[in-house]
Amino acid sequence: MASSYATRGLFGGAMRVQLPVELIDSSDLRQVPDHQEVFLSPTTLTSIIFEINDYVEQSDLPSSQHPTTTTTTTTRPDGTTTTTTTTVVNGNAARETAESDAEAAQHHFTDVISPPDTLAAPLPRPQQVRLQSPSLAAYPAYILAANIRSYDTAHRAPQTASSPNPLQSLVHQIQLLVRIQDYATDLCVRINVPLKELADHSQAAAEAAFARDVLARVVATLDVVEFDLFGAQ
Repeated sequence: MASSYATRGLFGGAMRVQLPVELIDSSDLRQVPDHQEVFLSPTTLTSIIFEINDYVEQSDLPSSQHPTTTTTTTTRPDGTTTTTTTTVVNGNAARETAESDAEAAQHHFTDVISPPDTLAAPLPRPQQVRLQSPSLAAYPAYILAANIRSYDTAHRAPQTASSPNPLQSLVHQIQLLVRIQDYATDLCVRINVPLKELADHSQAAAEAAFARDVLARVVATLDVVEFDLFGAQ
C-alpha cells in the first residue's frame, strides 16, 4: 500500500519536505546532532537522514583527474602579442565542475562508512537530478545508490563456508547531494535500508522501492525557507 505523505519542518522550520506520515522523528527518542534531522520507520530499521555538511572543494578530494595547462599566444596585426593560459581537466574545462561534483558525491557516500565496513562493489557514477522547489532548483544535485557490507564484530558466527566469521550483512544506501556553493554547504539526504533485517528477497525489494519513492518525493518537495540556516554568504 502506498504511503501517505505530509509536510515536515526541518531544522526548526528553516527547511521543509514531504515525508511518509508514519515516520518517527528520532529526536523524540534520543539526542540528534544539530546538523542532522533523522527519521525512522516504525516497522523496519530503515532511516532517513538530512545532514548539513561543509562544502567539499576539488582541492579536498584525492582526485584521479590530472589537470593540464595549455598556453596560447596570439599576435595582433600591430605586432603586439597576448598570451592566454588555461588549466583544464581531461581536456575539457567545461567538465571540471561536473567531475568535481561527482567526486564530492562519492566522497560524502564513503565518508560515513567506518572500518571494517566496506562498499560491496565499486560506486557507480552519480546521477544528476534537478530539485523542483524554486529555492533549490538552481543548485546541482546528484543521486548515488550502492550497498555497504557491514561487519558485526561484537558477534561472531561459526566458521563455515556459508557463514563467514565475523557476521556480516548488507545495507542499501541511497544518497542525495545538493551542492549549495554560495553558502559553503553540501546538503546530504541519506536513506539506509538494512537488508539483513528483512525476511526475504521480496520484502527487501519492497523496502528498497519504498526508499526510492521517498527520495523521489524529497527531490520534488525539499524546500529551503531560511538560507540563514547555512550561515552568511
